Amino acid sequence: MNKYEFLQAPASGISGLGKGPQLLPIHAQPYTIGMKRILLVSLTLWSLVLVAPPSSAAVKAGSACTKQGVKQISGGKSYTCIKQGKKFVWNKGVAVKKPAPAVTPTAAPTAPASSTPAATPTATPTASPAPAPTKAGYTMAQVRANDSASSCWSLIDGSVYDLTKWIKSHPGGSGAIVGICGRDGTASFNSRHGGQSSPKSTLASYLLGPLEK
Repeated sequence: MNKYEFLQAPASGISGLGKGPQLLPIHAQPYTIGMKRILLVSLTLWSLVLVAPPSSAAVKAGSACTKQGVKQISGGKSYTCIKQGKKFVWNKGVAVKKPAPAVTPTAAPTAPASSTPAATPTATPTASPAPAPTKAGYTMAQVRANDSASSCWSLIDGSVYDLTKWIKSHPGGSGAIVGICGRDGTASFNSRHGGQSSPKSTLASYLLGPLEK
């Protein structure tokens, strides 16, 4: 039997032929098998395309999305699917803040202990307080007890003054002040400075208090 002899084809036949047994040339049999293989491979590829998950394309503002409220992060922004008219689109997006790196506190360096001993503070001498006056004032006995240049009290116009620091500063010499230490110096003061305001002002700065009556 040569290539022009015929075989009986199955009832289904080949597309484009009528129903019932058909006669095909022998050389058409490999062609039919090849077509089946091509169809099988095509179906397999299509099934892979349909089943394969959609690629995660970069989201852009205004591009179409599928479900309202869905969020997706792309390019440092968080996009939300919103309804615009009759379709769903991605909004303009909000920048996603990157978390700040945690800062580990470092211990402050401690100063090395100094080998130099701390200086001992020297005691400051405190001035002895002035004798407090009695309830009625100072007595003449107290005035007489302070009758030297180292402690000079004097009674002038009914008031007691401590003139110890004024002795060396007196413009008329220290003798005039020492002469009234421990006694009533009213007459001596008035004879020298009567009616003068400046000496009285200076004298007032040394006032201790009134004389007891």
